[in-house]
Amino acid sequence: MPADPARVVADLLELRSLTSQPVDGIPQTVGGRPSDGPPLGSARLAWTEPWVRAREWFASTFEGVPVETTIDPAGNLWVTLPGARPERIVLGSHLDSVPNGGWLDGSLGVLAGAEVLRGLYRDGVELPVSISVVDWADEEGARFGRSLFGSAAVSGTLEIDAVRDLVDNQGRRLAEVVREHGVELETALTAGDVHSSIVASAELHIEQGPILEASGLRLAALHGILGVERRLVRLQGQACHAGATPIPLRRDPTIAAARMAVAIRDLGLEHDAFTTVGVWRVHPSVPTAVNGRTEFSVDMRHLSRDVLDALVAGLQTIVDTIAAEERVTSEIDTLWSIDPIAFEPDLVDFAADIVEARSGVRQVMPSGPMHDSAEMARTGIPTVMMFVPSIHGLSHTHIEDTAEADVELGVAAFDDLVRRMIPWAAGRLG
Repeated sequence: MPADPARVVADLLELRSLTSQPVDGIPQTVGGRPSDGPPLGSARLAWTEPWVRAREWFASTFEGVPVETTIDPAGNLWVTLPGARPERIVLGSHLDSVPNGGWLDGSLGVLAGAEVLRGLYRDGVELPVSISVVDWADEEGARFGRSLFGSAAVSGTLEIDAVRDLVDNQGRRLAEVVREHGVELETALTAGDVHSSIVASAELHIEQGPILEASGLRLAALHGILGVERRLVRLQGQACHAGATPIPLRRDPTIAAARMAVAIRDLGLEHDAFTTVGVWRVHPSVPTAVNGRTEFSVDMRHLSRDVLDALVAGLQTIVDTIAAEERVTSEIDTLWSIDPIAFEPDLVDFAADIVEARSGVRQVMPSGPMHDSAEMARTGIPTVMMFVPSIHGLSHTHIEDTAEADVELGVAAFDDLVRRMIPWAAGRLG
């Protein structure tokens, strides 16, 4: 019996009910149909109780299947069905979410991988290699600004000293928070010991953008992921009384930041790239004072390394110029940098074949959003992804949705892909 797509939908709905909270906002659809009850947003922020609860529930879904379940030194949760050899194909994504996010981002890939594994076990397939489903820890980076924490630890690209003192909105340091969940930064990179055993990796995800829906398409194979340059801009001016200091005499970093944000948007338009000002912090943040400090994040994405370099240079020029004009000081810290990623050509062809067979259209595209698959591919692990469409192209919001029929089609196609990958991976091992 192949994977049961309806089981994946049911699991997604159960996870939603277990780890979501009411939100203020417009009514939502779930699976393309109006939702009963108040709007709900996912509450699975990494390193919080709802995220832990989600993982405990996820591990319980393998009851009766002889899997091995472990959490590695970086906090990644692994569920493995042993095969004839210990080398493994890795399936999965992430259960953590942005605050008040949707019901599919990340969780679709984890729960689809789980059902593919269960289907292989139900079939009694003699696996020549092992199959692992992984829930990568803190993919979103929503709390500390460093995405792909767990997968980067496995790939070896996580810079421990660069993340140790990152703080969340409550001022808590990353090092102390992850320690509460059994992760010691000094040993987190030993999670990479598993790297040599991974022979291939695959991930199913929602598109999170409008391209598939706008084109009337239900399924896509991916050939790669856009590169990302992420920065934190720190501006220092002078705090002063809002009623006593004339505007021409102020050194207001928030005004400087606002001007920079508009210029950063225009920089993206100039290069046909994605540029986003996301995190925004002001100090002292009271109505009767001009702020003395302002910080904001900048996220820049493109498929070309040369364009990414131009964006970085352009950001520096914008910050230097406007800071001088507004008489504030500036610093730019690197939060994250990752080159554009290309997936394994053989696996992309497999995925494209299946997309065409299942949907009637051979659609191959890149991903703008970053995924844990990037960390697998950038270290040479043969990797591939598939997309299903997002209604209205929306994600990272409680109204994120995908038609139930498209979710089920994606799960069926992903199952086809994994079953085609198994002999391919075994053949590479000899």
